[in-house]
Amino acid sequence: MPLAGLILAGGRSSRMGTGDKALAMLAGQTLVARAAARLAPQVERLALSANGDPRRYALPGIDVVADEDESRSGPLAGILAGLRWAQALGTPPRALVSVAVDTPFFPKDLTARLAAASGGPGTIAVAASQGAWHPTVALWPLDIADDLAASLARGERGAGAFIGRHPHVTVEFLAIGGRDPFFNVNTPSDLAEAEAIARADMTGHVIGIAGWKNSGKTTLTVGLVAELSRRGWRVSTIKRAHHDADVEHEGTDTFRHRQAGASEVILATGRRWALVHELRDEEEPALDDLLARLAPCDLVVVEGFKRGGHPKIETRRREARDHEPLPASANVVAIAADHPVADAAVPVFALDAVPAIADFVEKAAGLR
Repeated sequence: MPLAGLILAGGRSSRMGTGDKALAMLAGQTLVARAAARLAPQVERLALSANGDPRRYALPGIDVVADEDESRSGPLAGILAGLRWAQALGTPPRALVSVAVDTPFFPKDLTARLAAASGGPGTIAVAASQGAWHPTVALWPLDIADDLAASLARGERGAGAFIGRHPHVTVEFLAIGGRDPFFNVNTPSDLAEAEAIARADMTGHVIGIAGWKNSGKTTLTVGLVAELSRRGWRVSTIKRAHHDADVEHEGTDTFRHRQAGASEVILATGRRWALVHELRDEEEPALDDLLARLAPCDLVVVEGFKRGGHPKIETRRREARDHEPLPASANVVAIAADHPVADAAVPVFALDAVPAIADFVEKAAGLR
């Protein structure tokens, strides 16, 4: 049965020194937008527990629910509001999974693991890591709402104490690369650390396709994107092109806007939008700068950028202009070729062995 999700964002943000921690920026997104992007694929419906004007969050398709009173009685009040919201849905979900807005790296398999561990009805499944509970990150049966309301009326505020009085299971999540998956952003220094983690994560989820001219880069990139997308991953791409390449032809309206002097032009339609940034006298942006402009995704496939420090699959074809291997500085982690490659220090694949290359990419990028 489907699950509903709830992002808890009703705290006072006193240690952050900002009016609303949920709107703090992390890697180009607000914390609440990042949480929504991470939780939405894991649930059927999604709500945000927040107090005050809901319009400031600007999250289309996500319901904003407020506490039933204005006492700001902690996360339990937000969870109760979420349970009432879920109960009122036309088709109520099996349970509600809550996450805190200030845990920006919660696992992408969070709801699946909590649901699998919860067992029968009436059991709360609470996340844990490094030997500690995270009571705000849990799966809540809907029929617990009345008891929760009664507890709040008696003045109970501790989520951990409430869970402890009910049937529950603990689901342990392992640290990834030494980092707690429920790393908590409470202070400006925490936010700075989270920014560094987010940038490192994005770089770690980049795979390059590089080679000399006519070596099959684009064919492999297209095939790889199609295969990984078919497997359910959200994939974005960046392509390095010749400096004379243009995305718009002379005579189009947006071309005329740029010719008139616009620095940036956005073309928006009912099916897609595109941003064109005119460099003029600016330096060409580094790959990291381009990565920072992308929306969250599972993997970025970069075609070209041979000199970038990201891991790359080198393409080789008999018909290529150059047959010299890429330099050691290119950080080649595999080779895809249409001919035998002898004495290679990295895995070698046939150039058209896209499923096998996709398997390799999934592992190399840490997707599985």
